[in-house]
Parts: sequence; structure tokens; C-alpha cells
Amino acid sequence: MRDSFRALRFRRLIRNVYNKRFLKYGCQPHGVFWSDSGRQKSRFKIIKNQITALMPSGIVKIADIGCGYGSLADYMLKTPNCSRFIYTGYDINPTLIAACQEYSYLPSKSFAIGDCPMELVDFSVMSGTYNMAVTKDLMHWERYMFRCLAKCWDQSRIGMIFNVLVADKSHISEGMLYHCEVNKLRRRCVKQFGTTRIIRERSLPRDATLVVTR
Repeated sequence: MRDSFRALRFRRLIRNVYNKRFLKYGCQPHGVFWSDSGRQKSRFKIIKNQITALMPSGIVKIADIGCGYGSLADYMLKTPNCSRFIYTGYDINPTLIAACQEYSYLPSKSFAIGDCPMELVDFSVMSGTYNMAVTKDLMHWERYMFRCLAKCWDQSRIGMIFNVLVADKSHISEGMLYHCEVNKLRRRCVKQFGTTRIIRERSLPRDATLVVTR
């Protein structure tokens, strides 16, 4: 019960933090705490490549959890080999979902308020979704994150792909960014969900992408 109340409080805090940020910067990477568009697109490419490797052909249903202002949707629309992807974006922030519905080239029904898919998809993907913490309590933030991941896992037919910031020791920085010991995180994903691989790229030395499959 405490976790449920804490999750509600975290969701409220997350909405408030992102509202302030988005009202200040609008539909650009800084508007959702991305440092720049290059890092943003590099993460998107990793996610796309992992989906393609796991499902090299056929229609792929993707849920983008924490979709922000719809930047992954825009990236996929501009990437030719993503034309077979059926995309739905979810975010707990109504302001961001409204921006997606107003500015995206996708139909309004492609975006919805929520923290997990509303229907079964092939993949749930989260690009930076859990990096901005709203508490300094590491244990509580990780419990909240895994609570969210579990809901996504239940609606993911093949798996989940999400990226995190990494460090030698898990912590939440002064800037409220969550950093994890990635091998420790992988072991927890294996125990709770399924086979988990870690993807590292030299161009993103402080990042790791976790690919969790059934």
C-alpha cells in the first residue's frame, strides 16, 4: 500500500517537473531534460536496431513509454526502415500528450495518457523515461521504476528495451539524475522478467541500453 501511495506522489511530482520544463523550452530536447538532439537520436537508433534484430520482418507494434513531445515518433517517421512499425506513445503528463496530438504527423489516437501499454504490443520501449528522479531515496526510486517496468512487461509480447545512465555505484545526483550499476540492474531484470542483455556504445559512454526478452 505504501508503494501505491508513493507511486501516486511520484507521478504528481513528475508531472509538475516536466510541466515547468516544457513550458520553458517547448518541443525540443531541452524541453524534456535531454542534453541535445544528437544523444537523443543515438539512443533512438539503438532502440530501433535492437527491435529490427529481434523482429527482422513483419509488422511490429511498439509502445513508447514516456514519449514526451513525440520525438521518437518523429524519428521513426523519418527513418525509412521503420515504416512497418505501428507506434503508440504514452506519457503520464497530459500537457505533453496534448502537444503530441497537436504537432505530431501521426493521428491523435496514436498518443494516450498512461505509464504502460493499454493493449498487448510486441515491445515496450523507454528512452530516458526513468532517468529524471523526483526523490533522493535510491531504493524508493528503483522500486517505483520496477513497478512501472512490471506493468509494461505484462503487456509486452516479445520484450522491453530501455536505457539508463550508468555509474560505478548507483546513486541519484545533485541534479536529480538516476545512475545505476548496470550489471546489478541487469541481474534484477533477469530475476524479475527474463533474459537481459546490455548494449553499450562508445558514442554514449555514460549510457547503457537494456534489452529484456521472453
